Amino acid sequence: TVSRAFGDKGRISEKTRRQILKKAVEYGYRPNIHARNLTARRSDTIALFYPEQSGEEPDYFLAEIMLGINRSLLPLGKRLQIHPFDRDSDSKDMNKYLDILLDGSFAGIIVLGETIGSKSLVELCRCNAIACVSIGPAPAPQFNAVWFDNEAGAFLAGKYFYDTGRKHPIFVTGFSDPGKISGFKRGAAGCGNDVLIVDGGYSFRHGSLAYARVISACPETDCVLCANDVLAIGFIKAVLDAGKRIPQDIAVIGYDDISPARYINPALSSIALKLYEIGEKSVQIMQRLLNGETSVPSERIECDLILRQSS
Repeated sequence: TVSRAFGDKGRISEKTRRQILKKAVEYGYRPNIHARNLTARRSDTIALFYPEQSGEEPDYFLAEIMLGINRSLLPLGKRLQIHPFDRDSDSKDMNKYLDILLDGSFAGIIVLGETIGSKSLVELCRCNAIACVSIGPAPAPQFNAVWFDNEAGAFLAGKYFYDTGRKHPIFVTGFSDPGKISGFKRGAAGCGNDVLIVDGGYSFRHGSLAYARVISACPETDCVLCANDVLAIGFIKAVLDAGKRIPQDIAVIGYDDISPARYINPALSSIALKLYEIGEKSVQIMQRLLNGETSVPSERIECDLILRQSS
């Protein structure tokens, strides 16, 4: 009878229900919602799986997407649970998550990234009929996704450098950037010199170290697109420490438009991915899947070039 009162189901009079709930308040009793959900094979939890970056610096890209997800889940009565995994995980490594995916703890799964591990998780969900939304730079036709066109975004940066008369474009890489590289090359094709590719990374320190490699590759460089804003911020510090001016000597554009980009000096121009909106859209698609819709289109997030003092 008590379980019926809290579960709002079964044959029980309203008078009895009110008496039970009143006593529960008096004694401070609270039902175990997670256990009840497992018994009913339903959950109020959405899991976010993402490839974890090494190092001690915060992942701003992840944080802003996560904020959009969490704030969108709260009005729906759902909560977010995060599950980092090794960025270098392969498909065999990801099989260890199969039991977690199948035990009914989660209403659905959001998977971030384009690593082998990310793609394997999405495939596991598809094969086992688990509601899943992927977030990344390109959608697979059979998956529900929120995606952003990195090639189109990087093209905007290359075209801007060409339009403003820059002559020696360089791209500083992040993790995996084939779309950004090809888009930047197309946009900067009229600059008069081939785009040079320099290894970067994902941290402020990596960006600072990349400056020496950029100058070694092309001492005349006058414009740089960094694969992410964190790299760009570290790169800008190294440029200024070397006594050069931004943007007069070297124009710098970052990628993602994380919050710190607006507050450094000079403020960082960036390709905006609208990270908070990506989180919101992923929850909207997830909710439609959980409501039983079988044909939910993927969402494409438009990239914008946000111009500030660094370019």
